[in-house]
Amino acid sequence: MEPAPRLDGGHWNGLIGRLLLLAAFLWAIGLDPWSLGVRDPAALPGSSQMAARQAQAVVVGMAFLQLIVAGALTGVVCGGVRRAIVGCTGSGALLYAAGYMLAALGPPGVWLVPAGALLNFVGFALLLARVGWGPHAGAWRVVLPVICLGMLLDGAMGLFTADPTRFLPTYLGPDDGVRLRMLRLARAAAIALPAAALLYEGLFLRAGRQPVLARRGRASLLCGTATMSALLALAAFTDLRVKFLLPFPALTAFAGACVGVALAYRYAHALEVWGWLLVAASMGVGLLMGLYAFDGPLSAPGFLGGYSDFARRLSRLGHADCIVLGLLSIYVAREADAGRPPLSTRRFGIPLLVAGTLLTIGVQCLVAAAWLPVVALAAGPALVALALVLCLDWSPRRR
Repeated sequence: MEPAPRLDGGHWNGLIGRLLLLAAFLWAIGLDPWSLGVRDPAALPGSSQMAARQAQAVVVGMAFLQLIVAGALTGVVCGGVRRAIVGCTGSGALLYAAGYMLAALGPPGVWLVPAGALLNFVGFALLLARVGWGPHAGAWRVVLPVICLGMLLDGAMGLFTADPTRFLPTYLGPDDGVRLRMLRLARAAAIALPAAALLYEGLFLRAGRQPVLARRGRASLLCGTATMSALLALAAFTDLRVKFLLPFPALTAFAGACVGVALAYRYAHALEVWGWLLVAASMGVGLLMGLYAFDGPLSAPGFLGGYSDFARRLSRLGHADCIVLGLLSIYVAREADAGRPPLSTRRFGIPLLVAGTLLTIGVQCLVAAAWLPVVALAAGPALVALALVLCLDWSPRRR
């Protein structure tokens, strides 16, 4: 996920990714207060609020996938296959995101979801065939199969949404049931963990590939990346008892993120350290949430309530925001290291990004404690969106 696409093609994927990120945070300004404003759990399944929340999460995921493609095309892929990868992944991401955004308008728009997922799968399969076993593949041979699995799950979930009576197996249960919740987490993990693993590669290279801690952290993070989505999907489609294996990828990914904090403290700038702290904190919270998220082994704390209760939805939002803002901070730090965008804008944008992150998480805590109204949730995403305008390079030119 290196942020410097230098050959023709990859810069378009990077630009699409940055535009989708900006759109997602602008969307969150209105979405967070509106969706969390519904307090009745019974009103949520199948509601417009839940559909809009899922669509916004899809936009964030597609944004990071585009940044991953841009990194893969940087000096790794050349020749005619580059154009095919750019075309499939770029159009696939836009179709997939548009499908979820148009789902509220009627069934025809939903069919864009499996079509976009299929294009994405083809693009990442081509990328895997090109770089997955090359001499400089590194982490790509691990993360690309995971992303391809995520695209297959995206396609299946798209079919479930487009025509549930024909494609949705009855044993998967309701939308808020354990199996479909596992599949949604598997799809999210198939993007977030590969993004973290690829960002770790930059630290691994700075450490000279020699320190034992760096190698062990890399192995831990790649193990968690390789197994988390696969185990979630296996549990959802077969035996729910497979969920008891999930602590292994959760712990290994968390350990790798903690090593990322240590390496960033030694080899990177403060913003990247901050980003790895957020990622590690989110994974640590995810470990605790995993104890009750899928009906055991423990019960959810009483103050969180049921799956669709206000406090529990807000806790999931905070967990997701923490890892997204952490990955974003690391990406912005790498952009700054490369001298993009100009120093005059970074000087204001980076402090705004940190302030927006703190405001987002802080306001969520205060809203959960009923010390602030739900409308206050708009403040954090608004500040982050402004920071993105200043922190990221929006030029589509070849670099």
